[in-house]
Amino acid sequence: MKKKLIALLSIIVICMVTLTGCYSAEGLEILAYVVAIGIDKGETDEIRLSLQIAKLSGDAGSSGGGSSQSQESTITTVDCASIDSGIALVNSYISKKINLSHCKAIIISEELAYEGVSEYICTLVNNLEVRPNCNIIISRCRASDYLDNSKPTLESISARYYEFTLNSSEYTGYTENVTLDNFYIDMMSTTNQAHAILGGINADKTHRSHSNMEPYDIEGSYKADETPIKTETGIENMGIAVFSGDKLVGELTGMESLCHLLVVNKFESASIAVPNPYDIDSVLSLYVTYDKCPKTSVKLVNGTPYIECDISLTANILSLDEDLNYSDKNTLNIIEQYTNSYLEKCLSSYLYKTSKEYKSDIANFGKHVLNNYPTWNNWIESDWLYNYENAFFTVNVDTTIESGQLYTKM
Repeated sequence: MKKKLIALLSIIVICMVTLTGCYSAEGLEILAYVVAIGIDKGETDEIRLSLQIAKLSGDAGSSGGGSSQSQESTITTVDCASIDSGIALVNSYISKKINLSHCKAIIISEELAYEGVSEYICTLVNNLEVRPNCNIIISRCRASDYLDNSKPTLESISARYYEFTLNSSEYTGYTENVTLDNFYIDMMSTTNQAHAILGGINADKTHRSHSNMEPYDIEGSYKADETPIKTETGIENMGIAVFSGDKLVGELTGMESLCHLLVVNKFESASIAVPNPYDIDSVLSLYVTYDKCPKTSVKLVNGTPYIECDISLTANILSLDEDLNYSDKNTLNIIEQYTNSYLEKCLSSYLYKTSKEYKSDIANFGKHVLNNYPTWNNWIESDWLYNYENAFFTVNVDTTIESGQLYTKM
């Protein structure tokens, strides 16, 4: 009995020791959670680092000058030599320790992106706190201004705010949800180039008229900071930033971004406007989804890439005209032909823009020709990323049109 009692006491002591909290554990009360990082060219040093820090319930926020504050977050900005040195400087100033584990968005100014971003991307990828699924946004304004203008109307500033904002790509197609890990992989790849979300500020001075454009070109012709939307939300994400290596080389509009998603099999659904074959002054609104997965083939003829894309879609007519009989097969066939022709034109324009103007394969066509090269050295010597500018394209779109409701001509 004495031995059993000693054994029981020993077990109790061991459990008490092992279940004791860690002395060095960091609690919520001593951590400052960054939800977004902004990187600009510095004025007094290499870069200007901006950290948007969420204010926890009952938190008084960071104290002192050098930061602008909103109801739900505070933004601290510092000129520094590197991201790590900037964080160290901020840690010496605020009352809590910076933590990046909840960072959801990394915003890099367009001005800095044109000069190259590899140093900053590699630094963030190497940081154990930064999650690989945080988004990469290239801002057409200063990154610090982008953060200052983050004014959510339906939720508070948090990691989920940026996540929900960028999820709109799933039902609009006007941008792509690009993450840090995907951007880094594409930047280092030999088969394709990197791209990122295009962001900007929604302000009265950036609204401009597109009255001289065809009605079916207006909706998708915008980039971030150009849309006519008037809202309390200060930022907008529309379009794609195109890179060659680690340098920004151009931008795609909302419609061009939708075409990109169609080609790379990342399209979910969208409402688009196409020419009305029965009225040149109006458009038809269609709700479009995939009918089949897109097919891509790449052939090399005397070293020149010939790329063919076959895209099958299903579309529902959203805008009905009382003068048209949507139960008539001939009417639907004519609308299908116009839709196919319009989308083929848009897709070809997007593809040739990336090839001839930007010289950047962001659709990863290079992966389709890897098996043409028996060794890695042969592949590297082929220099696909350079050869892509010589590519020619054929686009085939097959759309099945359905009326938006059970509509019968009486």
